[in-house]
Amino acid sequence: MSVLLAVCASALFGVADFLGGSSARRIQPTISSFASQVAGLVVLTTAAFVTGGLLLGPDLALGALGGAIGAVSIWLFYRGLSLGAMSVVAPVSAVTSAVVPILVGVAIGESPAPVSWLGVALALPAVVLISREGTTGAENRQDEPIEERATPSSNRAGVTAGLLAGAGFGAFVTLLTRTSSESGIWPLVSARAVASLLTLGAMAATGLIWKISRGRGLNLALGAGVLDATSNVLILEAGRRGLLVLVGVIGSLYPATTVLLARVVLAEKLQRHQVLGLALAVVAIVLVAL
Repeated sequence: MSVLLAVCASALFGVADFLGGSSARRIQPTISSFASQVAGLVVLTTAAFVTGGLLLGPDLALGALGGAIGAVSIWLFYRGLSLGAMSVVAPVSAVTSAVVPILVGVAIGESPAPVSWLGVALALPAVVLISREGTTGAENRQDEPIEERATPSSNRAGVTAGLLAGAGFGAFVTLLTRTSSESGIWPLVSARAVASLLTLGAMAATGLIWKISRGRGLNLALGAGVLDATSNVLILEAGRRGLLVLVGVIGSLYPATTVLLARVVLAEKLQRHQVLGLALAVVAIVLVAL
């Protein structure tokens, strides 16, 4: 069940980061991030009251710390997506987001079955292959203004932001899955509340708070927030039920969804190594699920 939850979480987050990246190409990334955070906070708070759970101090603290890390990570992620090709930046962030839970899982003594380790071993190169830059889709996005198309320089900046964001995402998942099941999803509410406040503070300090306006970019960010929040709930439950090593690596395969959507919607071409990476990702999921 934990693997199935992680797969569903991965798919939802892949759609969420596609919407978030599309939003960040239309509006300022910080505004996009804030809108996403608030939408997720509303969904999570409502769900927390409906499903119940105890307000446990240590779990709320872990959530708050994860939220602080997540706020910076999401901004970096959206910034990276706004600079580089979506089919490159998103997978790169997944590489580092997978490594953190794996290292922590090994450190705390988790010992998956040999076949599961084989799945983990295939998942990491799968993400690398998907993220490997050949001919990006930047030149294929003819529907975007010239100044918004990814260039080699902007791709490098986007990849750097994606790497840093990925490390933060990995830390976020690790912290949240260390909370107790008795607290329900309240740690996620704590995380999202802190992230929203920090992002709001950054917007107030830079004057961006006065530049929020309705439009397609904002709507995309709100949709991303709802899907991201749902993904967080699923990965939280998966981490509580299963091994962090396995849940973390399956969750990191979300770029498969992002890349496929980028191919269909933005006409970003899939290279042969990306197709191979997608195939390896499927095999990895099957092996981990055995």
